[in-house]
Amino acid sequence: MLIQRDLIVRFRQTFFGLAWLLFKPLMLMLVLFFAFGFLAGFDRNSAAPYPLTIFCGVLPWYLFTNAVPDAMNSLLSQMHIMQKTYFPRAIIPLAVVIVDGIEFFVAWLLFVLGCIWYGYLPGWQVVLFPVLCLQLFLLVASIGLWLSVLNVRFRDVGNLVPFLMTIAFFVTPVGYTLNQIPSEWQLLCSMNPLVGIIEGLRWSLLDGASGFPLVSWALSTIITLLASVLAVRQFLAVERFLVDLA
Repeated sequence: MLIQRDLIVRFRQTFFGLAWLLFKPLMLMLVLFFAFGFLAGFDRNSAAPYPLTIFCGVLPWYLFTNAVPDAMNSLLSQMHIMQKTYFPRAIIPLAVVIVDGIEFFVAWLLFVLGCIWYGYLPGWQVVLFPVLCLQLFLLVASIGLWLSVLNVRFRDVGNLVPFLMTIAFFVTPVGYTLNQIPSEWQLLCSMNPLVGIIEGLRWSLLDGASGFPLVSWALSTIITLLASVLAVRQFLAVERFLVDLA
């Protein structure tokens, strides 16, 4: 019911409706293509069409920047429901992540249209696409769950996270690839768990053009699993006190 309600509210009384799901990532891709492809010239050494390379970074980033803040604010926005009846509180942030996940999968239509436009066909590596998407969802849900509790206890979190998102955009290979970072900085950059997921998606959808990012993906997997365990433990520890903390 929460998922259905959120989907209706997001697109009710909008003129373009579901077209907004495609418009926003498309505009971000065009801006990044102009900045990194046209101005910086990163597209010259790209084995795959550069707009498709950017899409593989834009769409995971689009989910991350939508779902994490939405999940972070979800408990506070639904506190009036939590004060009236008991139910597993984790349902609220997870429902928000699922709604953003639906938008995420719809937005991949842009990538499909791009493949048709360039006559590009992914190789056998595409079989790992669902695994990488599942890892992305686990990471987003874990961070969202953790921040939702922190935001109830410390309202400063709601002001800090958007600022950190702005910084994270420039250190995450959304408009460029990991190989375009100097080699001595690649390991440090790979500590960002989004890096391994984005580079893995590029490998799976762009016919393995740049080789499988084993190190960055392994680091991303370890950090994602640790984040999920810590987030669940923290949430279970304070779940029954959430209403009192607010």
